[in-house]
Amino acid sequence: GYLGGPGMALDNLNKEVLKGESFVYDDGSIVVGSTDDDDDKEEDVVGSDDDDDDDDKLFATLVDDSPQSTKVGSAIALTLPLLLGGSLALSYSLISFFKDAGVDGSSISSSIIGDEYLSAIQGLLPYLTSIPSMALCVLFVATEFRSVSKASTNTSLLRAENIAALLYVAGAYVAKVYPTITIGGEWNLDLGPLQNGVNIAFAATVVRALSPFLISYSSTSDSSSTMASPPKVPSISIQTMALALIGVTLFDGISVFGTVANAATIDTVAPASVMETVATYKADAQLWNPGLLSVVVGHSQNAKITEALGLGDVVFPACLVAWGFFADAVVKSTDAAEEVEEIPKRQISYTTATTAGYVIGSAATEIVGTFSLLGSGRGLPALIFLIPSMLIAVTTVAASRGELNEVWGSSDVTESESNASD
Repeated sequence: GYLGGPGMALDNLNKEVLKGESFVYDDGSIVVGSTDDDDDKEEDVVGSDDDDDDDDKLFATLVDDSPQSTKVGSAIALTLPLLLGGSLALSYSLISFFKDAGVDGSSISSSIIGDEYLSAIQGLLPYLTSIPSMALCVLFVATEFRSVSKASTNTSLLRAENIAALLYVAGAYVAKVYPTITIGGEWNLDLGPLQNGVNIAFAATVVRALSPFLISYSSTSDSSSTMASPPKVPSISIQTMALALIGVTLFDGISVFGTVANAATIDTVAPASVMETVATYKADAQLWNPGLLSVVVGHSQNAKITEALGLGDVVFPACLVAWGFFADAVVKSTDAAEEVEEIPKRQISYTTATTAGYVIGSAATEIVGTFSLLGSGRGLPALIFLIPSMLIAVTTVAASRGELNEVWGSSDVTESESNASD
């Protein structure tokens, strides 16, 4: 549903994650256009309180109340690839620092800090890095459990959803050491899927935080308005979302193809890309850390990872699916606001289009992967298949519905356009 702006959405998510509050979002919270009677009303979101402290509206104040709020999404879209690149470079540098061997077989780090201290750091590092990631996993899984259960607001730490989340995450970490539990000597219970479940919950919370900033909403440029920030109306424009997704897709391709090509100039063996190096290190780590969805074949000591997918390959396509849900709700509310007597039957929704595009892109990734373009056993950047197929699917549906201009046009709304829609 439309939450009044990305800042309000992030404030509500913070309350869900940190305070255990529950919110129910539905299509009824989407407001299309405005009337004189609505100007003095605040948008109602289930679970919110009119007497909330200003501290609970931090991002709504910083983002939604700013006259430049509509530019925040574009800024995030432009900086997102840079942030991902910096994070990947830092991870790769740390891995290289602790593992790369020199000419004499010693690592770079051992020559700097000594073998004794290096061994101590290497022994403690997995545990130190696992503590914050474990805490985040519990918080995010508990948030998604509460969201799915739609339980009433209850800040008790001992509520059922929180206890279930703690046990679920604990099972995911145990699966790294004991991937299979044998029951009765005959039945094998694989715990590996618990890790994927934690990753999905982790990704879902990230999507809920990021997608509102990439979903466009427009400000009406009413020169007579005395409001600190002009009124906002929802828009189904995909420009900001597409800008972000194309950027991260280019980053994904460059971080794989670019680094492989560079390594191939000095190594005749099929080289691993920077991204694959980080993913492999995560998969082979002593303790489990979230960030990699995997398909495991076999049990216990014979278990083997046959497929792996990074969280980014889930998060960013999911943002586009979130846009699909939002666009469908906006179109539905627009038809209702305009009192359309006979709502035209649209065969395919944007939600269906984005989901189908993801399935097609996944199939393309598997098919192209069989050709081993980067060498035997080397992975491909999935986003270069997923994002284009999803955007093509959305464009095709928009064209068939006669909404191509609304989807790919600007989200800016002028005063005359706003008045014409009333």
